[in-house]
Amino acid sequence: MNAVTRSGIDPADEVVDVISTLIRFDTTNTGDTATTKGEAECARWVADQLEDAGYQVEYVESGAPGRGNVFARLAGADRSRGALLIHGHLDVVPAEAADWSVHPFSGAVEDGYVWGRGAVDMKNMVAMMIVVARQFRRAGLVPPRDLVFAFVADEENGGTYGSHWLVDNRPDLFDGVTEAVGEVGGFSVTVPRRDGGERRLYLIETAEKGLQWMRLTARGRAGHGSMVHDHNAVTAVAEAAARLGRHRFP
Repeated sequence: MNAVTRSGIDPADEVVDVISTLIRFDTTNTGDTATTKGEAECARWVADQLEDAGYQVEYVESGAPGRGNVFARLAGADRSRGALLIHGHLDVVPAEAADWSVHPFSGAVEDGYVWGRGAVDMKNMVAMMIVVARQFRRAGLVPPRDLVFAFVADEENGGTYGSHWLVDNRPDLFDGVTEAVGEVGGFSVTVPRRDGGERRLYLIETAEKGLQWMRLTARGRAGHGSMVHDHNAVTAVAEAAARLGRHRFP
């Protein structure tokens, strides 16, 4: 990271600014091409950020007007190695403003958090992709192999007008890619092979929100219901459960 920050720009501050800006683009995916909006405008803004850093960028509309996608490639030191695809989606699921304490497309920064639709899924990672890509160019860093940055449309409704269309109609954008990093992992999917067969694809992840069952045991002092004392096991368990409920997990 020290090498990436040689430009003198604090990536953490830049990421916050970029996330907030991305959220302010209302890229709501309703599942209907007639009412889905904002993807093209957001994608063109992303393209501008990368072009400003010196990238050659390709903007592609995938199967329907306004379904904007952006691709940029950073050449690596060893062109014989497989390229790494780093991808994220620009669309978000619908949000009702009445359900929010801040406007869902405000990108507000409050209490140390960035708030808005897409702050978690997944304009946070998209912002980090943009900042990392820009920092590589600013610092003059050359990765060991090619990096392909892809910002796609229509993930929230199955990818028909996004990644599926791009793979079927623009395979050249993925030339040389052997691995990919995105938002998903922890499960496997079946993908078709070019010879008509199938292949099982196992996705890689570093962490995932999960479920943990716990058994809480407390000891107290038994006594008659007419007597009051401070060693009640039920109260201890209730207080422990309340503390767990208040804990802010990462």
